[in-house]
Amino acid sequence: AFNLAMNRAFGTNPGLLHRAFNMMDKSTSAYAVARADPTQPLKGHKPIELQDVPHEYNVTNLTNGFTVLTESQSFPGAVHMGFLMDVGTRDETSETSGSLLAIKNTYLKTQKHTNETINYGMIQMSGGAMTMDYDQERTYFKGHCIEYDVIDMFQMMVDIALEPKSVLSSNVAKSKNKKSHDLFNHLSKFDPFALQQELLLRTAYGYNTLGMPRLGMEKNVDNIDARMLQQFVMDNITPRKCLIVASGIKNHREYVDLVKERLGELLPVPEHNYVRQNSEYIGGDYRQWTETPATQITLAFESCPWSSEDVHTYYVMNQLIGSATAFSSGGPGKGMHCRAVTNLMQKNSFVDGASALNSHFSDSGLFGMSIEGPGSHSAELMKLLLEELNNLKNPITDVELNRAKNILKMNVLMAMERTEDRLEEIARNYMTYGDLTFHQYCDKIDSVTSQ
Repeated sequence: AFNLAMNRAFGTNPGLLHRAFNMMDKSTSAYAVARADPTQPLKGHKPIELQDVPHEYNVTNLTNGFTVLTESQSFPGAVHMGFLMDVGTRDETSETSGSLLAIKNTYLKTQKHTNETINYGMIQMSGGAMTMDYDQERTYFKGHCIEYDVIDMFQMMVDIALEPKSVLSSNVAKSKNKKSHDLFNHLSKFDPFALQQELLLRTAYGYNTLGMPRLGMEKNVDNIDARMLQQFVMDNITPRKCLIVASGIKNHREYVDLVKERLGELLPVPEHNYVRQNSEYIGGDYRQWTETPATQITLAFESCPWSSEDVHTYYVMNQLIGSATAFSSGGPGKGMHCRAVTNLMQKNSFVDGASALNSHFSDSGLFGMSIEGPGSHSAELMKLLLEELNNLKNPITDVELNRAKNILKMNVLMAMERTEDRLEEIARNYMTYGDLTFHQYCDKIDSVTSQ
């Protein structure tokens, strides 16, 4: 009878009943908190205080070839994890083109320990996330969760990164790859210059290595099957090409033990005879007709790889030119002092947009500019583009140089404040140089001079 009366009064929501008792029972902590003076310390409450401490970095090389790098916890928060692999679209060939897109389109489809439904459920229940992305040279899986779910989320990350694709997953990947190309082709109708970056790399390096399309060759979609994807994984994803990283870890040794537990069964494997083909800069001229009265001209030259000491000089030059569009020139905080604004946008009414471009790879790089405006002014646009690049040879005032360097340092420091972005940068930094040099970024930027 009592239960029936309670159900009639409060329904099936027990929270209503608890709130009613908390208003009447003065002995509960909820009543004490609700009636407490907010200007006075809460009696009997002992807050947990932790101080923000500097990060500590530890690296361990496992016997089976994997490398583990952790960043210690400096302040309570989520645990971020990453799985970086030295594999990118440059490792695809005309036969395997589109493999990385296929893997991304089905990265949650696993079979060994879980399946796609369980993986989605784990991500939702943990309140975290798990994503995958790739570029010309790297593939990166990343995720975050609370400390309680680290073991399950790490196992899922290992599965989605290393487990060979099944026949079912491959069939789904083929269908989703087609849809990816269809969607890109449709959106390209509204942005005639969407392929500009890809066309630039293809013109610079040809239809191989760094010039391979990010979405893969559309004509190769029908060739995607389980055999092709499994062979691509076996040839390219090996332990010595993998770096496992984590941030927010209290104990490096415990995380290493977790990696050993989950990957210890993977015995040392002989690295395949597959050797990454060196990129060769060939250059050239590529012109494409589009259904728009506007034209965009991009001019770039081969620069330097990541290992060069000139990398930071190119970044400062990139910041000097900056980026500007007709819809935001002169806005506060939008780089209104960069040369793309002061020399191009403000002095030439026919310039709709201008920006510098700067890309570095393991064995090459590109630096240049892009300018956009009416097709009737193509000759003037080309002339301005050449003049602006040529002006970089002239002396630069200290005011302009220091402004560019300060903005660049601010962007670096702001990005490094975000745990997720900092962890990815740490992983890429270590895989590129074999050591952690990211803390030297600002010093190297300051060392750049106008000479």
